[in-house]
Amino acid sequence: MQSQQPVRHSRIPEQQGIGQTLPPVPVGIDNFHAQPLPAGVMPNGSRIQVGRYQVITHNFIAEGGFAHVYLARIEGKQGYVVLKRVAVPDTERLKTVEKEIAFMRRLGEHKNIVRYYESRVDALRTGGFEALILMEYCPGGGVIDLMNRRLQQRLTEPEILQIFGDVCEALAYMHYCNPPVLHRDLKVENILILSQNHFKLCDFGSAALSKGDYVPKTLQEVQKLEDDIQRHTTLQYRAPEMIDIYQKKPINEKADIWALGVLLYKLCYYTTPFEEQGQLAILNAHYTIPNQPMFSDSLIRLIRSMLQEDQTKRPNIYQVVRSVSQMKGVECPIRNVSS
Repeated sequence: MQSQQPVRHSRIPEQQGIGQTLPPVPVGIDNFHAQPLPAGVMPNGSRIQVGRYQVITHNFIAEGGFAHVYLARIEGKQGYVVLKRVAVPDTERLKTVEKEIAFMRRLGEHKNIVRYYESRVDALRTGGFEALILMEYCPGGGVIDLMNRRLQQRLTEPEILQIFGDVCEALAYMHYCNPPVLHRDLKVENILILSQNHFKLCDFGSAALSKGDYVPKTLQEVQKLEDDIQRHTTLQYRAPEMIDIYQKKPINEKADIWALGVLLYKLCYYTTPFEEQGQLAILNAHYTIPNQPMFSDSLIRLIRSMLQEDQTKRPNIYQVVRSVSQMKGVECPIRNVSS
């Protein structure tokens, strides 16, 4: 069933992460309209040692969750980096931060993943901990900001395929790890722009190792998984098997594929397929494709293939990347590792 009118928004609805330790990396500086700085912000020009690097803060750019985010420089090096300073209230939260750092350290060598440089964690005399994370600065800002600048002149299909293709290559790198790594919070808010045709995936606070076909068996295991999903995923991007855990379907790479389908839909139509509907629509994979703007049949087929209620019918990441490559008219950049 086709909807009659395209969905229009004066501004794109943004999806906030739930309980993330760190916010998505904000980029772009507007000193002219700067807000008053929050309490505890380090002064510009502060020097701080992070691992092997002497870091000099340039200016404060954002806060979110428990984090302050700064634009900074590494002494003796050209260009800027991002420094995240995270207040960690207890040892439980510290485990989450350390897990995120471990995933960033493991994954950050890929061309489509925001690069990790160094980190350090200190116990505070007043209790709790402070974590400092040094990472790549993407001067182009975020894709969500690009979309908001392009409300009148929407992203074209080639632009969408470039952004989406880069995200898919990053996810393929994660899914091809042994064991596979799930991102679990794929969304346009977590895509940054390194340059005009180079996009990077960020925010690994929700990442987890895939458990394959594991399903929770006891009520306690079900409740633990439900709590984990509530804390580490974004509702509009959750797959049906995450909405109703009691169906006892495995939550694995195919949940990331569903999120990719939601992400591609949003790049095309500037809203998520389930924005105005409840969780029942997600459970039944009930959504419509707007008449405008128009996209190729191949692109629509790709969206539909990923947004299937039956996870076994969704493509794997290789099949998604191959489809995108065919639409772009380029060779598939990854190999097929599935049996």
